[in-house]
Amino acid sequence: MDNYSPASIRTAILYYDLRKYVMGRMILRGALILGILGVFCVCYGESSTIILGDSQWAVRINPETLSAEAVIDGNHSVMLSSGQDNLGPVEGLNRRENQLSWTFSKSALAVSCKIKVNEMAVDFISGKPGKFTWPVIETTSTVRAYILPYSEGRYVPADDAKWIGFLTGCDPMNTTEDLIIPFWALAIGGNTLTYILPNQFCNELKFEAKNGRLASRLTHEFKSNWHRKEYSVIIRWGGPSPVEPAIQYRRWLIEQNQFVPMEQKIKKVPRAGRLLGAAQAYLWRDALITVYDVTDWKKFCAKIKTEGENATMTPAHHLWQMMNNDARKAAAEITSLQWPYDYIKRQVADELSNLISRRDFSQSPCWSGIPLKNDAADLLKKNINSLSQQEVIKLNSALFYAAFPDLVAEPASWGDGVSVKMLKLLSDNGFDRLCLTLGDLNSANNHPDVAHYAEKMGYLLGPYDSYNSIHAPGSNDDETTQFDSKLYETGAIVLENGKKKAGFEKKGYALSPVAARPYVEKRVGDMMKNIPFSSWFIDCDAYGQLYDDFSPLHAGTAEDDMKARLSRMAWISDTFKITVGSEVGSSYSAGVIHFAHGMMTPCFGWGDADLKDKKSPYYLGSWYPSDGPAVFVKQVPLKPDYQYFHYDPRFRLPLYQTVFHDSVITTHHWSYGSFKFSDQIETVELLELLYNVPPLYHLNIAELKKHVKRMRAHYRFFSPLHRELALLPLTDFSFVSEDRMVQETVFGNRVKIIANFRATPFDVGKISIPPRSVVAYWLESGKTRIYTPGQDEAAPLNTR
Repeated sequence: MDNYSPASIRTAILYYDLRKYVMGRMILRGALILGILGVFCVCYGESSTIILGDSQWAVRINPETLSAEAVIDGNHSVMLSSGQDNLGPVEGLNRRENQLSWTFSKSALAVSCKIKVNEMAVDFISGKPGKFTWPVIETTSTVRAYILPYSEGRYVPADDAKWIGFLTGCDPMNTTEDLIIPFWALAIGGNTLTYILPNQFCNELKFEAKNGRLASRLTHEFKSNWHRKEYSVIIRWGGPSPVEPAIQYRRWLIEQNQFVPMEQKIKKVPRAGRLLGAAQAYLWRDALITVYDVTDWKKFCAKIKTEGENATMTPAHHLWQMMNNDARKAAAEITSLQWPYDYIKRQVADELSNLISRRDFSQSPCWSGIPLKNDAADLLKKNINSLSQQEVIKLNSALFYAAFPDLVAEPASWGDGVSVKMLKLLSDNGFDRLCLTLGDLNSANNHPDVAHYAEKMGYLLGPYDSYNSIHAPGSNDDETTQFDSKLYETGAIVLENGKKKAGFEKKGYALSPVAARPYVEKRVGDMMKNIPFSSWFIDCDAYGQLYDDFSPLHAGTAEDDMKARLSRMAWISDTFKITVGSEVGSSYSAGVIHFAHGMMTPCFGWGDADLKDKKSPYYLGSWYPSDGPAVFVKQVPLKPDYQYFHYDPRFRLPLYQTVFHDSVITTHHWSYGSFKFSDQIETVELLELLYNVPPLYHLNIAELKKHVKRMRAHYRFFSPLHRELALLPLTDFSFVSEDRMVQETVFGNRVKIIANFRATPFDVGKISIPPRSVVAYWLESGKTRIYTPGQDEAAPLNTR
């Protein structure tokens, strides 16, 4: 006789009983069966259980332990949550049709459950602060994988040792910050089971390893400063697609009238239409004069050195006398070199930029014989102290060019990454749509015409801004953190213990969005008066770090924090009719923002010493030089462990795209753009095209020269496709091959995109896909387009 454990016998009995119930419901539907059942309880010597269900599924609930087990389609049993001990006695148990409610007097917790077609909703309301855990998902062989909206999305086999180590080794996942969308799901047999959190705040999803498999539990904290202490879990079952949970969440979002399509956003802000088909990039090197703007460096340096060492007062003499010693030494060295190199030319160019920004530059008799025209001549007649900084630069630039017309380019063409010159180069190389973000808040001050020219070309251009931290006034820190002393003293978020919350990297304080609002309006308003940007990027607001604030000056919950952040982004967009982007793009922000940086590839490895050690092959680089910080532009191999968790196609899912493809345009975090990791470039390109999302580049003229061939080839394939598909939902995704290395997406039931991540060809029906390539297939016409990264030819870049 075979041996069966008591647990296996009990499971078999439960399964039989539930299956019998479901089958009965399929035969005898309606109120009659509910009336017969009443409060149907079955006792197994442990506790009483109650069955709720309909023709599609049934759930057995134990009110005393909160265990819940379901039978789906009358075919198989699924444990929704394991039971817990010591919850206390049940009081006020009440059943009405497919609803059940009761209380735990010990914890002042009220519980209610409701069943409808393919869904069970469980609500918890607490009368006091504290923590409560539900559901508890134990390890079971029926769970094939976890489906997690971690970054864009991850498919995690339940028995994968590396993933188990990774998830259990991390802190619990915060459901506003770590889970980009507030759900998680299980792949079970031929179905998926999705857990949706209508209240995404104050929750943590903790992973555990049990018997070599992944288990998890969700804990909600009822906080003292929340007036209504409530959270809910909606459980939905669906089909086998690995993106079915995202489809379920999108459906729920639409049911709540919380989904805002991009098409609606474009009607409100027409400029947002420029995002369709646009590659995205950060522009670097905002200096006034660059190595490209002196047409003959040897002659120029020889002239200022020779005249500078003579007593005659000339513009060249004036420059030489104003320059610092390092710049003079560099200029002298340039005169002796046959081929001056960029680093030494940059030293002189940076000092020239500094001098031309000074108000005393024009206050010398040496300029009296220099002819000026138009606006510059009028500015010279005015009191220097009455001029704005932009007018000072305009006057000094005109004087400098007029003094050296044969050795210096015209001021309108000056600059590197942040310049009209750069925009012309991009246009000349076929980029007719771009979303460009400046490296810093004030990067366009030296070249205000860039914004006008970008608008003329149909590009989006805007600054990088942030209101997440505030530092002491006058500290030599990020310019976005600088406000006044009043805000520094009163604007910090205060923790429940009365201490001010430290800011990013423990500098300054975390800044209350409520306290910051007047400063946001002033900063943005003043900047838009001077430079008409068409876009604005605000760091952190869509990242998911939301705070409970106990300051008596601006107290609020994490939900209030979220609303204040969304309100200021909406104000910028609505007031100036410009697009707004933010970091990551967590689901709560999707109704407001137009684009996001950080969804396709998150910022990872923050505390990894190998990424910061200059001797390590994985060293990311420093934050120098300012014209293209190495941490962004230096190409390095990816540390292997990160490849497994962030780039391996076998574990990636387009969950965010399934929910929001036709609402928010997303790309990589700026830390890890499309070209950052030298051994992942092809994989990144294939993922971008498979998910129909834009690339993200870091550009100055030198970086454009280096990468333009690959950029052009990618753009020729991506841009037309994205223009056609960006307003359509991602309607399906599947792993085509058993090894999950061939994958396909479907957009609006119009175009199928198939990516082959293998090193060998793969056939899908009549479509043959080359190794490491992607195919776009139009379902109605049968038209196909094939792209293989690195294979297409492009014309060389003209830098003049």
